[in-house]
Amino acid sequence: MVRAFLLFGGILGAAVAPRITAEELAAQSEQIVHGRVMRSWVAWDSEHKYIWTHHEVAVTEMVRGPHAAKVTVSEPGGSLDGVNMMTSGTLPFATGEDTVLFLYKTPIGYWRVVGGPQGKFTVNAKGRVHGNSYGVTFAEPAGGMRPGTALATLDGIPEAEFLSRVRRLAAANPYRGSR
Repeated sequence: MVRAFLLFGGILGAAVAPRITAEELAAQSEQIVHGRVMRSWVAWDSEHKYIWTHHEVAVTEMVRGPHAAKVTVSEPGGSLDGVNMMTSGTLPFATGEDTVLFLYKTPIGYWRVVGGPQGKFTVNAKGRVHGNSYGVTFAEPAGGMRPGTALATLDGIPEAEFLSRVRRLAAANPYRGSR
């Protein structure tokens, strides 16, 4: 009985996301930002209906989008005023984290990561870039994977090479305005 409960609880917390290619990720990103997470805070939306966790990122390089010194990236969920709101697939951010983010603007004006965990890459202390899709189940597109570059091929490469590839992807795949 206990094992069944733990398995069921694990399934509830799992995130499912459609697998996308690097080209699709670039084309769905209004902004592509390389920067460092400076701080995080939790707040209600303007209608006091949903809780969001906001992360201020100091911009090192704006690969796509207008130059900005900082960008605030928001993820649904958090704990505030005795209320806990949890959503599956919410991305963790850590203060001091060096990251590359592929972003879109929500209808309420918040910047979010494209493709769930597929649109967030973290640079480790050794200067290698890693995706953040551990624990995510990917739904394959009907008919199999579409042509393009698998995001897994970008995992573990040096930061300079990763950023060079991202710049080329951004130039070759202009933002197309939809997710």
